[in-house]
Amino acid sequence: MKFCKKCLTTDLRPNSHFEDGVCIACKFSEKEKSVTSSIKLKILQNKIQENIKKRGNRGNYDCIVGVSGGKDSTRQAHWVRDRLGLRPLLICGAYPPKQMTDIGADNLSNLVEMGFDLMLVTPAPQTASQLALESFKKFGNVNKSTEMSLFATVPRVAIDLKINMIFWGENPALQVGDSAVEGVDEFDGNSLRNLNTLTEGGIDWIEDVLGDKRYLQEHYIYPNQIEFEKSKIDIFYLGPAWDDWSNDSNSTYASLQGLTMRPGEENLTGDITNASMLDEEFTNINMMLKYYKFGFGRTTDNINERIRQGKISREEGIEVVKKYDGVCDDYIISNFCKYVGISENEFWDIANRWVNQDIFEIRDGERPRRKFEVGVDFES
Repeated sequence: MKFCKKCLTTDLRPNSHFEDGVCIACKFSEKEKSVTSSIKLKILQNKIQENIKKRGNRGNYDCIVGVSGGKDSTRQAHWVRDRLGLRPLLICGAYPPKQMTDIGADNLSNLVEMGFDLMLVTPAPQTASQLALESFKKFGNVNKSTEMSLFATVPRVAIDLKINMIFWGENPALQVGDSAVEGVDEFDGNSLRNLNTLTEGGIDWIEDVLGDKRYLQEHYIYPNQIEFEKSKIDIFYLGPAWDDWSNDSNSTYASLQGLTMRPGEENLTGDITNASMLDEEFTNINMMLKYYKFGFGRTTDNINERIRQGKISREEGIEVVKKYDGVCDDYIISNFCKYVGISENEFWDIANRWVNQDIFEIRDGERPRRKFEVGVDFES
């Protein structure tokens, strides 16, 4: 396992790519320091005008913004409406009721109270827990099916309502180094269908649980390129167009707009921002499992962003990552076990199958223990 020389990304990240020992995100960050946000905003505005011309007659909405009730989507909704001057329809591919938190529901209500039109779409609750357990067993990912639904819902609704412009916030290729989703430029989100969570493992396993192919198509399958081109849909990332896009600044902005946060929970979730995944808790399990698979988790991603912004040194970041990466409190795991109908012993039996034993040691009655030093290249 090798670490990026600039940040703490490892080369085990799916679709990662290092050049001279430096990850994509750090390379991009260095290059973009010479480009002002006003220039990028103008580029984005030109792309928007090209999209509007391509569409012709304008309907009730100019675009769709995917939201979750979290910090990023709250800021994105405001930015699209108030900075870009567009009329957005907010689409939330929501978690099933037993998975969504009260905080998530409150934050969605907050968006409506701020004058946005919001459409809520959720998969059938009766099969959601079955799919969560199946994806945990097959992929070591307790949220794979819901992630597939979240990503697929927005373009599916766009096609149905004939709205051909979609906005997301961060560009995964440039923010975390996922090379599979790189587009023709930093604003281009039309390769999002190549995201690892949407492509790994196919769809047969979902069909085995659901049985109904029509339901599968409507809720879990991301539209293909032909469907996008036929509907003239473009996806644009907003993050590159403003200079203070970050987890920290988005959290501050959203909290001032009435967003409910989770202060003081970093020892329970490993979330040093206290503002990630406000709408549900089981993603905290995924962040822990990601750590056991690839040697990095949510804390690493947050620290990497701060390193690139010059807010913290790599050495200081290493100490924070050591303390919080992979943290997930027992109560979260217990709640998931109740949700999918397994014991906590069964949970760890499954989880340990996904632990990368080249970089972690499995011990009976304990959580996996890392063999490597954070930030130091490691050979097992």
